[in-house]
Amino acid sequence: MRVTTPEVATPDPRREELQSDGMRVRLLDATLAVVGELGLENLTIRKVSDYAGVSLGLVHHHFQNKSNLVYTTFVHLIRRMRDQLTRGRRGIADPVERMKFTADMCFNHEVMSPGAANVWPHMWSSSAHEVEVQRLCSAFSRRLRSNFIYDLRQAGCDPAMARIHAIQAMALVHGLWIEHRVAASISMDEVIGIFHGMIDNATHWVWKSNLQKAAMSH
Repeated sequence: MRVTTPEVATPDPRREELQSDGMRVRLLDATLAVVGELGLENLTIRKVSDYAGVSLGLVHHHFQNKSNLVYTTFVHLIRRMRDQLTRGRRGIADPVERMKFTADMCFNHEVMSPGAANVWPHMWSSSAHEVEVQRLCSAFSRRLRSNFIYDLRQAGCDPAMARIHAIQAMALVHGLWIEHRVAASISMDEVIGIFHGMIDNATHWVWKSNLQKAAMSH
């Protein structure tokens, strides 16, 4: 009599990796939700596990400790914003509109959500004494400033003026965020209006300058 051995399913490493990545994202989203409700200072691994509805051990499987969880949340936020910027900018041909889209993304609903809004200031303050966080913030700033410079050059600015206007744009990203979210002194409509106004002024100056050069050449 022949005995048939039941087939054992071969583990699919890629599927397991995708499931693991999905769980990490779920835990990071749960972290943002807890931070939004309780603040970063009251975040604990247990509160994240309770909010996500998973065991404490599972959270520790993905994150060594609270510091590792917080740092990974920083990375998660920046990568998500970077990916959204890349996808959105790709479909906008006009450099002025592309720059305005970039400005809008710095203040979109996700960035200004309670969890993210509580994490951003902590990330920047941590960069003063944590090397890995400083590198993360620096890379993010360089990428964003590079986007602004590229758009301004495309709009006709010379390299020097494009750099100056890009620095002004970066100052608005941080300054307007604080004025709206921390000081609560201006509305979101005012934030966007001020930023778009700066972009219009910078690119209108180029247009006027080019017109004057053209007039002088005749």
